Amino acid sequence: MADVLPIRRAVPATASRFSRPKAVTPNPPTLPNPSSTHWTGPFRLFDLPSELRLRIYECALAPTGVLSLTSTASKRSAVTPIITPALLATCHQIHHEADNMLTSDNEVTITVNAHDTCWPTIPSRRLPQPVLRRLQHMCVILDCTDYFNSSYAEVDFEAFQYLSSLQTLRLAMVYRKHYATQTLAPLYIPQLREFNVVAQILERVPASTRLLFGTEKGTWQHGVVQSSNGMRAVYRDRQGTLEEAPAADLEAAAKGVPGLVRGCKSNAPGAQSRN
Repeated sequence: MADVLPIRRAVPATASRFSRPKAVTPNPPTLPNPSSTHWTGPFRLFDLPSELRLRIYECALAPTGVLSLTSTASKRSAVTPIITPALLATCHQIHHEADNMLTSDNEVTITVNAHDTCWPTIPSRRLPQPVLRRLQHMCVILDCTDYFNSSYAEVDFEAFQYLSSLQTLRLAMVYRKHYATQTLAPLYIPQLREFNVVAQILERVPASTRLLFGTEKGTWQHGVVQSSNGMRAVYRDRQGTLEEAPAADLEAAAKGVPGLVRGCKSNAPGAQSRN
């Protein structure tokens, strides 16, 4: 996970009760019987050391450190990579040891349509409020390919207000470029918050959130951006090329609104700060 250090929940140390019968060396020495050194009893997860259990939980809940909730060519509500959240419902101890991994050890990546005035930018069926409140790392890819010269006043960004535990936020953007010298259209008037999609989000997430801009080549997030470009290019027959917005432009938009109060609409207590 680029630029994000995973934060692991400390798993209580548990003495391993897993033991193997001691091998008896006959006299004179003979080759041991392989079956006598193999464990034949039932496997008990909690007989393993806590470090091994933690590794199992990671493989089931955070195998790559990035959890993509964006659409694929074959599935509209895809989750990539495949995880096993049902593990948390196995028993109380597993739930206690691993419950935090989904929301703290993954950078949740989601693509939102920044110009859709009919639906919330983050549907509750994808990320309900209780989950939003616990997410610590997030990558938001803004789909601005349907840009129209209007404000974002009618777009529903309310879901971002519930990201009260957010520690890092990566912002990326896909937009439609019509000519080589075109100014980034979705940030055409960056000084006005109602025309600045980045400002709309920064008002709603905690001011203490660390901001990252753009995606790096070779990362999972960059692959999501590239696949989004391909899907949108086929979906809409319009002029221009689809490109990822430069990180410098996004950062400039975050700092370009005079008097922007980060976190002023966040539900996190004490999260407000003047930019």
